[in-house]
This record gives sequence, C-alpha cells and structure tokens, in this order.
Amino acid sequence: MRTGKAMPAVVMVIGGMDPSGGAGLCADIQTLSAMGCHAAPVVTAITVQNTVELRSFQSVEASLIEAQMRTVLDDLSPSVVKTGMLVNREIISVVSSVLGKHPEIKVIVDPVINSNNDERLSEGSLIVPLKKLLFPVASIITPNILEARLLAGKEAAADDCAALLSECNCMITGTHAESTKVINAYYQRGRKLREWIWPRLKFEYHGSGCTLASAIAAGVAHGLDMEQALEQAQQFVINSLWAGFRPGHGQHIPGRLCHDDVFTN
Repeated sequence: MRTGKAMPAVVMVIGGMDPSGGAGLCADIQTLSAMGCHAAPVVTAITVQNTVELRSFQSVEASLIEAQMRTVLDDLSPSVVKTGMLVNREIISVVSSVLGKHPEIKVIVDPVINSNNDERLSEGSLIVPLKKLLFPVASIITPNILEARLLAGKEAAADDCAALLSECNCMITGTHAESTKVINAYYQRGRKLREWIWPRLKFEYHGSGCTLASAIAAGVAHGLDMEQALEQAQQFVINSLWAGFRPGHGQHIPGRLCHDDVFTN
C-alpha cells in the first residue's frame, strides 16, 4: 500500500513480447519502472527470438489489440503512449484510430521495421501505413538512421531524411551509422534543434531502441518538455549500456535496472 507517495505516471506501451527479455515490452516495462512510471502493456505479437536471432513471430488479431487498448483506457489514464512492433497495416490502423480519439495523450513512436540483427519484424511493408496513419498522431518518432532512410525513401544523411519526414518531429539516432561517435539529432518539422554526441561502445545491444523510446515516454509523462525528455532518456540509455551484460551467446542486453541515476518523482 502506497503511503505519502505520489501516484506513478501511467504509460501505455504497445509492442511485441520478447521471451529473452531484452527487447519489446520487457524492455519497455523495465525502463518505465526504473524511471518511476507504471507501464500498461498491450501485446501486438508473440516473438520467438533470443539475443542471437529472431526465428519467427505471430501477430495478435487487430481487434484484440483494440480491445486491450480500450479496456485500459476505460480504467486508467495514461498521459503517454509508446508504440513499438506493430506488425501489419491492420494493427497500425486500429492503434492510430484509438489514439486519434485521445488527442490529450502524447504518442512516442518507435517505428520498428527490423530487429537489431536486421531481421524483418513485420508482415509486409509498414512505411506507407506508418506515415499516413500513425505519424499524424505522433508527438515524436525515434528511428535509427537505417529506419529513417527506409521511411524517407532515400539513402541519405540524417538531416536530409528529417527534411523528407518533415510532417512529424524526429529523433534520429546514429547507433547504426558508420562513424566513430554516435550522433543523435532532434528535428522539429525537419529543422534541427539539437544534436548530441556519445561514445560508440564496442558491443551490440538487444533492445537499445526500445529503451530509448520508453525513456523518452517516461520523461514526457513526468512533465518534461521534449528536449529535456530526450536529454534525460539518452543519459539513461548510455548508462544502461555501460551496465549491460551478455546473458546468452548473442548481443548484450542493457542493464536498465543496474544503475542508480534513475528518474523518480
């Protein structure tokens, strides 16, 4: 029983279940919990994966995803929704339709297309439905540079991709770029507002993108403005990566619960 403590901010997370615990909803729940939020997870897919590979996945019926969302919204009051693995056009359609009826909710979109091992996480191209249906209700999208290029339809630098995605605000990350440093940039309707430069660590990490988007959602849920939320989220991620570990034979997993610099209200 909570006594004398503020109620944690509620964040709905919509994505796939990863049985290795590294990415997807497991990453979202860990990140939000560490940052003082309550996660309300809506399952879009069951994946068969580990830290080495994605073997297969099974999507949840769009009508059941809609029912999960509406049931939570009937009871709880999430101030922020973060989306991840959405699998197909039907799922994107119902998610954006429900969110469109709640303009008071901030929406953080991690436009998941492929896994960190470049394995497809959809049942077809999601680029058109993401851009036409979900991006219009998004407060910000958080593609890595490879995803940004796919969404922009052009093999280009981050600035050029952001210009081609100017219908929405973007945080384009450089984790998959070929550079000695990781350069992340925040764009508002195609105009660069801020750039951050981080050290490039030597390992590959399973679930780093999920961690970043959920950390942004936590900051927004705590009342930070977007630039503040991006700053805090990146610091949380880099510290999680430094605290990362390798429980299996593949990629490392961020140590989201293994450091002390978490945000608490």
